Amino acid sequence: MTGVRARLAWSRAKAGAVLRRVRRLPRRARHKVRDARLKWSAIRKLAKREREWEVPLRMRRPRWWLRGFLSRSVVLYDLDRRGAGEYISDLQRVFRLKRMVHPLLQDVINNKLTTHLLLGTLDVRSAKLLGVFWRGAVHAFPTEGREPIDQYLSGLEVGQPVFFKVLAGAEGKNLFKVQRSEPDGWAVNGEVLDLDAASRVLKAQGHPMVVEEGLEQHPKINELFPDSVNTIRVLTMLDVRTQQPFIVMAVQRIGTRRSRHVDNWSRGGLSARIDVATGQLGQASRLPGGTELEWFDTHPDTGAPIRGAEVPYWPEIRDMVLHSARILSFMEYVGWDIVVTPDGPVVLEANINTGMNVLQVHQPLLSDARARAYYVERGVAPEASDTVQPVTDEPV
Repeated sequence: MTGVRARLAWSRAKAGAVLRRVRRLPRRARHKVRDARLKWSAIRKLAKREREWEVPLRMRRPRWWLRGFLSRSVVLYDLDRRGAGEYISDLQRVFRLKRMVHPLLQDVINNKLTTHLLLGTLDVRSAKLLGVFWRGAVHAFPTEGREPIDQYLSGLEVGQPVFFKVLAGAEGKNLFKVQRSEPDGWAVNGEVLDLDAASRVLKAQGHPMVVEEGLEQHPKINELFPDSVNTIRVLTMLDVRTQQPFIVMAVQRIGTRRSRHVDNWSRGGLSARIDVATGQLGQASRLPGGTELEWFDTHPDTGAPIRGAEVPYWPEIRDMVLHSARILSFMEYVGWDIVVTPDGPVVLEANINTGMNVLQVHQPLLSDARARAYYVERGVAPEASDTVQPVTDEPV
């Protein structure tokens, strides 16, 4: 044990010495060192993502790694045929997009608790924040003090779902839908447990969580897939010419049996593009499990029509998102998650580092002139070529 402590102390001392030397470098050199460190961290994340796609070695695309694309993205975008010129790469997303908005502002919007408080202050309709769960107890708003989780669960109304969500997270991870199904039963992500077991599941989580009231989704959205909350992802960014936000793309995310209780694309959910002008859905797709990209006119599990379906309250959704983007204009670049309820749209979450492939499976983002201009302005993409065309509404 003493030897381990000695090695740790030596490592810390060495790291401190390196840091002191870096601090003595000229400012420009320090920035280069910082960029190299951040880029190496991004490459490590991408290497982990590459390994998560469980396919034979022959399906890997190593020649595209040097251009910043994961093998799965090569299949998704059909890069061998189309080329990569108009796509935001995986490396650009994790390395450059995360740096377009100041880190202190990102901390505000990427934290679900502060996002709730911010949207409430700005009078943007959002999911109701019920409290914060940490260390086995829930501080329910707006009451004083906190109560043990088993006591809190015992007080839930039968049939009323609540969601426990980690304060900072994505891709449907660390999300628990809890619904009291009978006087002595609690369904946690669909599995019915007794009170002690349900409490243990939540106590086992090592992160603070917000507690949100469950939302009832619009019947038309529920018909697509009733076992998940099917959210809309809308990407807004700044028009560098007019200095006003605009919607570059919107998609309807839809759960499947593969994604289970969530609609997340990364876990097997579907993505159907929304025509920004009309609110009509195009074909849906999902992350490829092999070398073929699938397109669906109807839901593969429920058979519900997707292509041609219209999103309820679409004009209201569009207006609400643009209003939210204008009052949070200092963020410049936000992915909004919207739930359509029977009474209209509600903002569920907002994200700075929004996923790219759930959008670009339908059309490369850099083929929109305004989007490219913004990415160029922020150092993400190269200057536009003469061949750039506006985004169309159908997959190529």
